[in-house]
Amino acid sequence: MIKNYLKSILVFFCLSIVLIPIHGQVKQSHSIVIGSLQLKDEFNLGMVFNGAQLEYRYSLKWEINDHEILYQPKVGAGLAYNREMTGGQIHIAPINVTWTMPFYVKNGHTIRGGANFVTDYNYHFYELNDSPLFWTAEIGFSPVMQYGYQWDNKRVTVNLQNSLFGFTSHRQGYDPYLWIMDWKDFVVEPNKNFKFGSINNYNHTNISLEFVPNISKIHSFAYEFDYLGLFWGNQFHRINHNLFWRMSL
Repeated sequence: MIKNYLKSILVFFCLSIVLIPIHGQVKQSHSIVIGSLQLKDEFNLGMVFNGAQLEYRYSLKWEINDHEILYQPKVGAGLAYNREMTGGQIHIAPINVTWTMPFYVKNGHTIRGGANFVTDYNYHFYELNDSPLFWTAEIGFSPVMQYGYQWDNKRVTVNLQNSLFGFTSHRQGYDPYLWIMDWKDFVVEPNKNFKFGSINNYNHTNISLEFVPNISKIHSFAYEFDYLGLFWGNQFHRINHNLFWRMSL
């Protein structure tokens, strides 16, 4: 069932890109993200590893009438420490699509609503247990709310989204015979044993604030709070506080 679901998601994503009207306005941007990283895995005696993470994001946005479709894949890596022990994470979100449309536009104020679909993969390790590679995977759907205000030639935007339902997978313990060594393991293992759920299963919350000092220029700055928590089996928590600079093309 999971394999059929994943195939359906892939087909839907490909069709969404292909069927986007070619007359829609397209914008690209690149973001460099520097953030703090916090990892807590119940399997690791509940220890919290803190450190820093560097991430790159590519954005492709289609503006079709009042609708916006944003495709923003992410890739990043970070190191964290606890009691002179090392931990870390590789974060990959190959599919991250957000659709929004306006509900209120007046006197520079804009309120938009929509939805986000994401496939999010976290590969993390901890020196505490001989550093095998763990994973936390999510295929999730979230409602999205955005508020924007534009004055003079400046703009500020607040984005809120919180997971509603989806599938999650998390390595539940140390298996001395299971080591992720090649690209096949990276792809196959996190996509095994998915569990469906909502707030009883996991929570992925993202809150961001972006400031554009000059809308005629290509630069903007933003702060983002990103939390991912899994609540079945051995619980997992990831918290990121991110600052990023975006260059639009």
